[in-house]
Amino acid sequence: MDESTSKYWRKYLRIDEPIDQTFLKNFHSLNSILNPPFFFIIDMLSRSYFSAEAHGLENIPDPPYIIAPNHCSSMDQTMVTWAIGRTRRKELYTLTTKFFFDNPFARFFMKIGANVVRIDTEEDFMSALQAACKVIKLGKSIYINPEGTRSETGELLPFRPGVGVVAVETGAPIVPVYIDGTIKALPPGSLFPMPHKVRIYFDRPIRAGDLVKEQRSERAYDVYKAVTDELYERVKVLKEKVSR
Repeated sequence: MDESTSKYWRKYLRIDEPIDQTFLKNFHSLNSILNPPFFFIIDMLSRSYFSAEAHGLENIPDPPYIIAPNHCSSMDQTMVTWAIGRTRRKELYTLTTKFFFDNPFARFFMKIGANVVRIDTEEDFMSALQAACKVIKLGKSIYINPEGTRSETGELLPFRPGVGVVAVETGAPIVPVYIDGTIKALPPGSLFPMPHKVRIYFDRPIRAGDLVKEQRSERAYDVYKAVTDELYERVKVLKEKVSR
């Protein structure tokens, strides 16, 4: 991999700068005191109302790692964090777009159910990557929607290479995730969920270091894209298996 190009990205990601150990406190909220009863209710709804199932949890490595699912419903993140369990939930930080975070009602519930990192994917995406790298360097895990926005049809949208940048430059493995059924349970624009089966599939992790070794002579951006493309293909395969 072209080291000069990689150094450029590392500079702008500030990945080699010291990190204030209190950085993570910026994303903790007093709302989290309601986390246990919140997920008690989510657990009951998931099992009874959505008949939810989680598959492949054994594929999730020790932190830090990157959870990277498809995204087609506002309930996706909640279902994934329900599936991974209480211990992993506490170590997971979710990148959330300002579209949701700046809505007071949505923000209140997001801060109950997750460690939320507000990002701006349109005007200042670099700060989002910087925050993700800091979280990982502090030993915690990140939840990233690689599509960048919700798919209103359920079809996969192109994956943005930012997830590849973070994976390569931090060394954190990516866990491909496919969420099935949420677009029918809570379609875009709906306020109240409908009973529909939801399944979450966790694939074996992608370790970016393996692809870096294979592409020693490639530009850094090409390696980031190769990692992102591998993630896309893995999620696509999961989707195809579920659809059969």
